[in-house]
Amino acid sequence: MANALTTREPIRFSFGDTPELADDLLALVLAGKKIATCGALRDYGQGGEPMPEVGRRDVVLNGAGEEACVIETISVETKRFDDIDPSFTDLEGEGPYAEWRAGHEAFFARNGGFSPDMQVVCETFRLVTVLPAGREVYHRVATPIFIVTDIESDGPTPLHNSMLSFASVAVTADGARHGEFEAVLTPRPDRKQNETTMAWWATQPDAWTAATENAEDPAIVMPRYADWVESLPGPKVFVAAPMIFDGLWMDHYLDEYAGTRALSGPFKGRQIFRGGGICLYTMAGTLRGAPYLDWGMSKLPAEFYGHIPHTHRAIDDARGFANVLVELLQLSSALPPITGSVSDFR
Repeated sequence: MANALTTREPIRFSFGDTPELADDLLALVLAGKKIATCGALRDYGQGGEPMPEVGRRDVVLNGAGEEACVIETISVETKRFDDIDPSFTDLEGEGPYAEWRAGHEAFFARNGGFSPDMQVVCETFRLVTVLPAGREVYHRVATPIFIVTDIESDGPTPLHNSMLSFASVAVTADGARHGEFEAVLTPRPDRKQNETTMAWWATQPDAWTAATENAEDPAIVMPRYADWVESLPGPKVFVAAPMIFDGLWMDHYLDEYAGTRALSGPFKGRQIFRGGGICLYTMAGTLRGAPYLDWGMSKLPAEFYGHIPHTHRAIDDARGFANVLVELLQLSSALPPITGSVSDFR
């Protein structure tokens, strides 16, 4: 249910037809639960609001008329109301089909009349940016998805060597999985293998095969990976063990081939991750209460890894690290909050 305000340029609009409904539906968008909307075809065109356009970015207002977020249209389809099924209505995030139908019948009846045969414009979209007026709600309702990532390489640094493979597991703090991504990359022609690293790989024949078979061009893989991350609901947080190694490689390859970064900040127009990410190595060491020289992922019990062996096959290691993250987040949530005066850090 959308009520657009202006014309063809990026549109400023609010969902619903009351301030209260606008705020409720906006909260669903900011929570990552609503990635679709629909409107009566009769309301579009001459004298009405412009049709949604794939790729156009519009500004969503809250119930007070303040700019809360930017969304980008992904798909547009027109169909009879009675032909809209749960495969679409579930994307609206407004409850089971019967609840969605009752709410939309009432909405259309209030706004020009309802008929089961009426033509309805069905739009899917993605959340691009949260604007100042939406941040408080976003921080309250959004559920971060942690993108736990492991990489394999033929040397220690992306300045001289190549990333061979990587894998990511998308997981929330409650342990729910939201997808996986894995890829094998062709080595860069302008990089060389590191002799010490290759000697180690010679002792890992199965892992080497997994890291090198069916390789693809990173110029194809990395944009596909960025699209996958963006397709997941809510804010995404990059996680690696350690950040200084796996995170450095992913940041370099994302920057080089996808025009984005593994962390957020005033660096790139496209930001697929939020914040500075999480280093599992650091998180595990501090939550264990161990002195720095006793830190190490090997210090954690096998139960933390879900008994998944560390095989140096990227997807195996990413799955184990995802289990570790969930265990550490549970420990962290049980700690008392840090209190004190407000700092001047900005």
